[in-house]
Amino acid sequence: MSRRFVLTCFAVLTVSFVMRAQTDSLPVQALSTATHRAGISWVKLNDPYLSSLEYSGMGLRVELSEQRYLRATDKRFSMLNRLTGLAAITLNPASTAEIETVAGAYAFGVRYHYRPVDRLVIMPGGSLEADFGVRVNSRNVNNPVNLDIAGNLNATLGARYQLPVFRHTVLLDAFAEVPVVGIMFVPYPGLSYYEMYISKQLSEAIFLSSLHNRQGLKTGFSVDIPFRHSTLHAGWRYHLLKYRGNGPVVTFTEHSLLLGISYDVFRSSGRKSKFPAGYVKVL
Repeated sequence: MSRRFVLTCFAVLTVSFVMRAQTDSLPVQALSTATHRAGISWVKLNDPYLSSLEYSGMGLRVELSEQRYLRATDKRFSMLNRLTGLAAITLNPASTAEIETVAGAYAFGVRYHYRPVDRLVIMPGGSLEADFGVRVNSRNVNNPVNLDIAGNLNATLGARYQLPVFRHTVLLDAFAEVPVVGIMFVPYPGLSYYEMYISKQLSEAIFLSSLHNRQGLKTGFSVDIPFRHSTLHAGWRYHLLKYRGNGPVVTFTEHSLLLGISYDVFRSSGRKSKFPAGYVKVL
């Protein structure tokens, strides 16, 4: 009886060790965490090329972002892709004229994950960003359209905290982003695009940007609340930007309230593949 019991225990332990070894030998996969969110923005704009007055109004903002570790076995570095869009209508103080704005931006960044204490991650890093926007003021007969084109190298800083709430974990996230150096297109007020093209002065509207002629700040706070089959994302975003070429200063201010979802993505490079048994998501 005791011999049979010993053999049974030995067999169970052997099978357990073999199964654990097989699980540990599975390749670790890096999951991408995607966040899709949209919301309302309150915008203030002063573009001297279109008008000397400050315009204010509301708009719709959409943001798509995706992040993952560069290597699944190294939790020190992660990458972030972000695509954003804004459509806004702003009015002058007398509400007699409006400026329509349609803008988009794409950014790619890398961050270092520093964990000073349990559940807290500090993420310094940098990003490359390309901005493109169109502003239209139909009341300006001579110069009704202005383009907002820029490329920036940004310094970024993020913080993330995992807050235990009952049997779930709520994710708190904050970030700040500052443009450091780049290039921008800023035409001089009063000179039309046609005149710049005919006189071959378009190149004079292109400037190297740094902290002396382009100051900005993007910052925000968000919370991810897990539910049974999905994760709710809610956030606040603030954007302040001031820049100038050879003329007056252009200013832009935006406050946004955003709502969306977050989910994990596993890519199999076009091949049919089951969800990996060993995976790592950005935390």
